[in-house]
Amino acid sequence: MKTKVLILAAITLLILSCNKDTYNTRPKLTFKEVNGNVFGNAQAVIFTLEFTDKEGDVQDSLWVQKVSRTNGCNNFGDRIKIPAYTSTSNLKGIFEVGYSTSVIPNSNYTILPKCSKDDTCYFKFWVRDNGKNVSDTVVSPDIVILK
Repeated sequence: MKTKVLILAAITLLILSCNKDTYNTRPKLTFKEVNGNVFGNAQAVIFTLEFTDKEGDVQDSLWVQKVSRTNGCNNFGDRIKIPAYTSTSNLKGIFEVGYSTSVIPNSNYTILPKCSKDDTCYFKFWVRDNGKNVSDTVVSPDIVILK
C-alpha cells in the first residue's frame, strides 16, 4: 500500500514539475467575445480579447482587419496604438476594441465602412510588443452589419 502511495505521489510531482510556463516572450492573444452577432444602425460592435506576455511589454500596436464575406462590401484595416503603462512580468490583461455601425452621439468609436447591403463579415486581430514580437492572429465569429 505504501508503495502505491509513493508511486502516485511521484507521478503527481512529475506531472506538476512538467507544467510549462503559460507566459511566452511572444504575446499570446485569445478571442473572448463580441457583444452580438447582428448589428443595426448606430450600434457599437465591441470585441473582447485576452492577452498574456512574459515581459509585459505589449505596448506597441493592436491590428484589426475586417474581412467581408459579402460581394461589394469593403474590407477595413486599423492599427490601434497601445498606450504606455508600467510593465510587469507575466502580464495578463484584456483589450476591448470598439467600432460603430454609424454615428453614435458622445462616442469615440471609429465608424465602420457602410455597405449597400447586409454585410456578413469577420474580424482578425493581432498584437505586437515593444520587442517587435508578434502574436498569432485570432479571428472573430461571423457578424452581420445591417445596411
